[in-house]
Amino acid sequence: RLKHKRADMSINIHIAKVDQVLFTGNSVSVTLPAIEGEVTILPNHIPLVTPLKAGRITVRTQDGEQIFDIAGGILEVSKTGVTVLL
Repeated sequence: RLKHKRADMSINIHIAKVDQVLFTGNSVSVTLPAIEGEVTILPNHIPLVTPLKAGRITVRTQDGEQIFDIAGGILEVSKTGVTVLL
């Protein structure tokens, strides 16, 4: 039998303002208010860069949810994780 490696089911998230880090760590998913509509990022998401509008970011971890109200920003999804600049 072939052994299958379990895919990493978490994604590295960094949410920061110029002068403050709001969140850094692993999460199950993150939902953000993109300009064209709400978007949820899961592990292994395709690369993406998009502006964010005012709304809420919801970070889901193994321990629960953290919510951040934002006025706007930029989302970047890469192979190494998610970066949100506010």
